[in-house]
Amino acid sequence: MRPHMAEMLLDMKYRGAGDRFRSRHPFSEDIESVHAILFNSHYSKRRKIRAYRQWLETNQPCVFGRVAAKHKNVFICLLEEHEILRMKRGDDDLRDTIQDYRQVWKRYALEGMMSSFLILLVSRGLVTKEPQDQLKEICRRFLELYMEVEVADDTILPQREYVFLRHAREAGRPDILKFSTLPNVFCVQGDGRWWQDHRTPGGVMITSNALGHFMYSRNKVAFLQEKEKLWALENAMRTISNAYSDPATKKSGRLRHCPATHLVPRLQGEPSPLRDSSAFSMFSPDYYQGYFHTDHLIPSAFFQPERDPKALKHYEDLSLRYIFDPAGDPQDHAELMTGVNATWYEVRRNIDRLPDFVNPEKNPADFSDSIRARLARWLEERLKDRLEG
Repeated sequence: MRPHMAEMLLDMKYRGAGDRFRSRHPFSEDIESVHAILFNSHYSKRRKIRAYRQWLETNQPCVFGRVAAKHKNVFICLLEEHEILRMKRGDDDLRDTIQDYRQVWKRYALEGMMSSFLILLVSRGLVTKEPQDQLKEICRRFLELYMEVEVADDTILPQREYVFLRHAREAGRPDILKFSTLPNVFCVQGDGRWWQDHRTPGGVMITSNALGHFMYSRNKVAFLQEKEKLWALENAMRTISNAYSDPATKKSGRLRHCPATHLVPRLQGEPSPLRDSSAFSMFSPDYYQGYFHTDHLIPSAFFQPERDPKALKHYEDLSLRYIFDPAGDPQDHAELMTGVNATWYEVRRNIDRLPDFVNPEKNPADFSDSIRARLARWLEERLKDRLEG
């Protein structure tokens, strides 16, 4: 029988190895400043979420994530360790709580309000521990409670997360588009290590970002045109080029696996949809490379105590083509960028836990501020009912 998350957190807290690297390299100032709020019981959960959102706006390398955080397009589920330890039915309650938040995110996404979902596990006992197997198993359990499937190391999960958008492509004829996304895992232990781009304050974070949904919602367009796709491509490449380099030298050579992901010079004669004036026209628009696979939910390379291990696998064909090329990668281009037609039946199946007052087949105006406030109270009450004491 597999241990529950509460057991895993307690085992990590009392038996996990202390992080020797952290004893010599304190957390970055931006991480410590957020910890001062996240680990202070005098602050409300809303205040903690606000502090975390502010960190996202300025300190994550993902350009799309920063823009989404700035415009409050990220739906955040913040779970504190003491809540998980007090859940009456253990992981059954934790799963139900995550699924409640997951479905509320999808209700917001249906109206174009939220393109990203983020689950943050805040644990003071976890942040001082080494990134070894115990941490990996906590991340795996967290992902499995979210995705409701088993997750193996270093594999691309065939089951994708889908989010929906109510979208009028023709006058008087609303369509429902669905977009797929795969989650990524982030840990506080990444701070200062070769995988710093996957660090987070607080403990462990899972995020799902629906790029195509984001592009439609941001631009308010009936169809994605070339200019929107090229904007997305440039900013995906900018995100990769923003990968962490050792600040002590301003060079990536000090840590042999830094940056963790990198663009590849464009080959002579290789076509590119980018203009020559683009800062990224000299790089391949087709693929990039890295020391972890960005579509793997559990990259095993993260869970090693060394700051920069001696040897890591180098992935040489991480695709960018799905962003702009419907001919070269038709399935992923449709699912991740332009959207696939969906039905109300699919939508209802994905939000079947929600109360009747947020019925998605009503007019979008029925998802007003007051309704959203009522839905937030519903979430809070559901969580409170699951806790002891």
